[in-house]
Amino acid sequence: MGKEKKEEKKSEKEIKIKGNSLGASGFTLGILGILFMGYYGIVMSILAFIFCFIQQKKKPTKLGKVGLILGVIGFALSILWILYLAPMLTNYLQQNGVFPAS
Repeated sequence: MGKEKKEEKKSEKEIKIKGNSLGASGFTLGILGILFMGYYGIVMSILAFIFCFIQQKKKPTKLGKVGLILGVIGFALSILWILYLAPMLTNYLQQNGVFPAS
């Protein structure tokens, strides 16, 4: 009888781990999407959003919710970087002679 309980507890832990994997993956991709702003950040943020959205549909978790938020923030920051900050930085560096004009 004691053996069966241990096996049940073990299988419950395995189910918990399996049920949270998309949320954890999305959370990680959301953080990486913020760190790697630009085109890679967009791809990672979109994947984070998709993974966490699927996680929230199957089994809502805190990591899934936070991953959704990080995915949206990473996407917005990446778009901002591509459209505004990167050209502004390039222009500044070219004016100061640090970065040669092409």
